[in-house]
Amino acid sequence: MQNLFKASSLVSAEDRAYFAGQKGAVLWFTGLSGSGKSTIAALAERLLVESGKTVCLLDGDNLRLGLNADLDFSEAGRAENIRRTAHAAALFAQSGGLVLACTISPLAAHRQTARQICFEKNIAFAEVYVKSTLEVCIERDVKGLYKKALAGEIKDFTGIDAPYEEPQAAELILDTQKLTARRAARLVVDYIETLNELEAMMATAIDAALAAGQKIREVYRSDFEVEYKKDKSPLTLADTAANDIICKILREKYPDFPILSEETQDNKVRLESDGCFIVDPLDGTKEFVKKNDEFTVNIAFAYHGKSIMGVVYAPALGQLYYAAQGLGAFFVQDHDGLEDKISQKISVSSRRENLIVMASRSHSDAALEALLEKNKAKIGQTLTAGSSLKGCLIARGQADVYYRTGLTCEWDTAAMQCLVEQAGGIFLQGDGSPMRYNRENTLNEKGFFILNHIDNRFD
Repeated sequence: MQNLFKASSLVSAEDRAYFAGQKGAVLWFTGLSGSGKSTIAALAERLLVESGKTVCLLDGDNLRLGLNADLDFSEAGRAENIRRTAHAAALFAQSGGLVLACTISPLAAHRQTARQICFEKNIAFAEVYVKSTLEVCIERDVKGLYKKALAGEIKDFTGIDAPYEEPQAAELILDTQKLTARRAARLVVDYIETLNELEAMMATAIDAALAAGQKIREVYRSDFEVEYKKDKSPLTLADTAANDIICKILREKYPDFPILSEETQDNKVRLESDGCFIVDPLDGTKEFVKKNDEFTVNIAFAYHGKSIMGVVYAPALGQLYYAAQGLGAFFVQDHDGLEDKISQKISVSSRRENLIVMASRSHSDAALEALLEKNKAKIGQTLTAGSSLKGCLIARGQADVYYRTGLTCEWDTAAMQCLVEQAGGIFLQGDGSPMRYNRENTLNEKGFFILNHIDNRFD
C-alpha cells in the first residue's frame, strides 16, 4: 500500500520481557460452540492474573459485538474475522501480553492464517483445541444456538450446516469430556509457563550439545573401535560418552522431565509426563565411521507431543543450529568461543520451481527413487548430506525438499522438526499427518517429508 510506513518501537522484545517478567504469546482456542472455550480461557485468565501476569482475553462474541461487528458469517466474513482477531492478538503480544483468543475458527486455513500472522511477528503461537463431540455441545447449548440452527433459524452454523475441521496438529488438546474446566485451565497455565522456560532450556541444551561435541571430536580424531547393535547399526565410544554427558546435564537442570535417548534403555514412565527430552547423542554414526564430518548431536524437547525446542550441532563442521517455539530458528558457524560469534536467524527459501532436493548419503530405497523420478520435472538440483543436516539446510534456505520413505525413530527427527518449523517450513509424516513425539512406539513408521512450502509437495 502506498504512503504507509511501518513504525518501529524503541523498546525491544527482550527489554519488554525483562521489565514485564513475561514474554508475549498467543494461545488460540478453537472448538465447536459450546465446547467450553470461553469458560476455560476465563478460568486460565484469572489464574494468570492472580500470578501477576498481564493477560488479554479476546472472546469471539465480544469481538463480533465490536471490532468485527460489520462482518457476517459468510466464508469471506469468517476469514476476515480471523485475520483481524489475529492481528489484534499479535499487537498485544508484541507489547509483552499473554493473549487468550477464543474463536471457533472452523477451518484449518483460518487457523493457519492466525499462526502465520504471529510467526511473521516472532510471536509464540499455540493452537488450543477444546475438544467435545457435537452431541455433547448440543446437549449443553447454553446460548440456545444449536436449537435455532436445527430449526433453520440460523444459517451456516458451524457443526450443523457449516463444517468444522478438527485440528490435526494442535499444541494442546483439551478434551472437555475427560477434563474439568478448572483442570483444563491449569493445563493452559502450565503450557504458558513452559513457553517462558524455553529460552533457558534451549541454552542448557546448547551447552549439553557443545560438551558432547567436544568429546565426540576427541574420539573422532582417535583410532576408535566400532561395535554393532542387534539391528546392525554401528556404535562407538563417541555415542555412549556423548549420551552420558548430555543426560547428566539435562537431569541436573531439569530433573522432572524424562529423557528418551537412542543410547539409553527406554523407560515407559516418560509416557506419564507432559514434557520429554528426546536425544540422539550421535546422529549419523555411519558418517562418523566413514569420517566424512556429516554427523550431529540432536537434542529436542517435546511438550504434549509436539517438538517445541531443538538443537542440532555438527561438531566436525563447527555448525550449530537451534530453535524454540516463538523464538525462531538460528544458525552459528565456527562457534568455538561462542561469545564471539553472532547468531544468524534463518528461514526457508521461497522457491517454487527448480527445487533443490536433499538426498541421504546412507539411506535410499526403491519407493524414494520412484517418487523422485515421478517428480523430476520439479527438481533443479540434488544435494546429499548426512544425519539431520538435510533438514537444517532446508531451514537455512539452501535446499527446499527432503523425502524419507524408510524407517526412522523419534530421536532422528525431533530436533530437526523444530528447526524446520520455526524457520517457516513444513514437516509431516509421509501420509501428510502430523509427527507427534513421546509416543509408546518410538518408531516413525510412515516416513516423513520436509518442504519449504506446502505447494512443493511431491505427487
